[in-house]
Amino acid sequence: FMGSGKSSTGVALAELLGWEFVDLDKEIELEQQVPIRRLFWERGETEFRSIEHDALRECLARCSRPTVLALGGGAFIQLNNLELLRRSAVRTVFLETPVEEMLTRCSVEDEPDPETPRPLAADTASFRKLYEDRLPSYRAAHLTIDTSSKTVEDVADEITERLQLAANR
Repeated sequence: FMGSGKSSTGVALAELLGWEFVDLDKEIELEQQVPIRRLFWERGETEFRSIEHDALRECLARCSRPTVLALGGGAFIQLNNLELLRRSAVRTVFLETPVEEMLTRCSVEDEPDPETPRPLAADTASFRKLYEDRLPSYRAAHLTIDTSSKTVEDVADEITERLQLAANR
């Protein structure tokens, strides 16, 4: 979910393993040459999800070496993306982070913020509701890591151990 530490942990994990790191949202922004927030505003969520799916498919096709891929918070709940990940034999990890911590990291306030870079969670209530709605899908990942009171390095180490990636280093 947004603010869970996907990008920070992904970078740390990729460094630990000597793998590539790709942030799918950053890839989309580079390709489209606009921020995700603007894509949502101008094209709507349905169009954005189509762009996101195409970017994921292209990314998986061009990964020629082991890669840590940070997905956007909504990518993992889209059935077409889950099918792509399954066909590619991708191992998935859900970073379970306390909601209060994610709210702080994302600077979400009680009142809606029209300038938020997170268009689906412009205020505290919608953030909590979205997280609650998505949680069952996130928990379908191969691995769930509780990030409470852990550094990104600790989380990266735990992912490595629990997915038994150390032998591949």
